[in-house]
Amino acid sequence: MLTTDLRAAVDGAQVVVVAVPAFAHAFISKELAAVLEPSQLVLTQPGVLGSGVEHARMFALAGRKRCLIAETPTSLYTCRLREPAHVYIGAIKNSVPLAAVPSTDTPEALAILGTYFGERYVSGGDGLSVGLFNCNPIYHVPPLVLNCKTVEDSDRRPQHTLVTPRIAEVIDALDRERLSLAHALGVEATSFWDFLTSAYGVTDGTFVERIVQGYGRQAFPEPDSVHHRYFTEDIPFRAGHLEPAGRQDRPLHAPDRLFITLSNTLCGRDFVAHGRTAESLGLLGSHVGSIRAAFGNSIAAPRIPVLAARLTVSRRRTRAARRGPGLPRPHRAH
Repeated sequence: MLTTDLRAAVDGAQVVVVAVPAFAHAFISKELAAVLEPSQLVLTQPGVLGSGVEHARMFALAGRKRCLIAETPTSLYTCRLREPAHVYIGAIKNSVPLAAVPSTDTPEALAILGTYFGERYVSGGDGLSVGLFNCNPIYHVPPLVLNCKTVEDSDRRPQHTLVTPRIAEVIDALDRERLSLAHALGVEATSFWDFLTSAYGVTDGTFVERIVQGYGRQAFPEPDSVHHRYFTEDIPFRAGHLEPAGRQDRPLHAPDRLFITLSNTLCGRDFVAHGRTAESLGLLGSHVGSIRAAFGNSIAAPRIPVLAARLTVSRRRTRAARRGPGLPRPHRAH
């Protein structure tokens, strides 16, 4: 069925998949909270940090018993719309972490989804862990901001070809910021480089080589304007906006804050004011325990088993491989 009637679309469906950009999540969550029944499962694929919490909040505001709520940090399908009604699927990921809100519902959600998708969804712990797993801003934003002329000129070069060794180091710096936030929230997050292993089977090489292995097969073109969702979704809905009390006064020269400032200027908008933040989720000034409770779990989540099992490169080899032969090791500030 193809329809604009949301109630008709979800009526009788066991699983409802929400596959829209993050800036539409609040609206869709509110609309679905009015029509979904407790026996149904709503899956936000992909979600961003707080998508499940937002769904649950909308049910509460509507005064209705919630349905089963689950989310993933990335889509199972690496795909793009090539023309009307034609979608190109470049890859189907080996595994994608999933969590329900609350996390005790995760096994039930996995059992239901297994009927339709096999075992490609794996337990990601809780919604906080899954939200912090989202690596899209880590990979999407630096190549665009640091190659902005190609965006403005609409060159539409393959995204992975914009990543130089130095830009790859910037991606790594942003990733370490994300891992630092996860640590502060009591979550053992997976690095972007380990994500490439679990999702695409990438196991070795320099940073640039691993990006080419992971994304070169799809060769999706870069955005052709500053209004593309790589800006309008990945910056205002990035995980770094959810800072627990005690970290919200971090220095402005932190890599993630620098990219927000640059992107605001390049795109002519205030991404933080219109994004998902601790304030928009009602968690401004909250400490770690309160944030974890809001996401449906008060204990540290376990590391995703499938990810750990597929990491074939040791930490020592990984660090050595990052720079490749002949590249000097940059000074790290601590």
